[in-house]
Amino acid sequence: MIIGIVQIISASNSKKSTNHITISKNYNKKDETKTKQIILEDNLTLDINLHVQYSIQQNNYIPIESYSSLTGLVMGYDWEFKSIDINNYNSNEQTEFVVNGILKWNLFGITVYNTSKTFNGKIN
Repeated sequence: MIIGIVQIISASNSKKSTNHITISKNYNKKDETKTKQIILEDNLTLDINLHVQYSIQQNNYIPIESYSSLTGLVMGYDWEFKSIDINNYNSNEQTEFVVNGILKWNLFGITVYNTSKTFNGKIN
């Protein structure tokens, strides 16, 4: 029980990254926007999620920002979203993406092990 309390206290004191990446600032803010959610990794205890926000201009989807997060039992884990590579696409097509990040395992607020993760896939 003491180990759990120390883990919670050290996790609340650690600095958190925002895991937010701005892809494009050159878009018309009056255009309609849409957010797509993709589960990058689906584990038994935790998931790594990706959200991509698009500006829609004449059936052309332009990625403007992205956010990635962990969900589930995440105590002792930290996800650091590093980069995303994604292109524009039309509403009747698919586009490919590549996401890079680091998954860290922490004990008492200290990173014990980390692994680089790369995910790729398609968005409908």
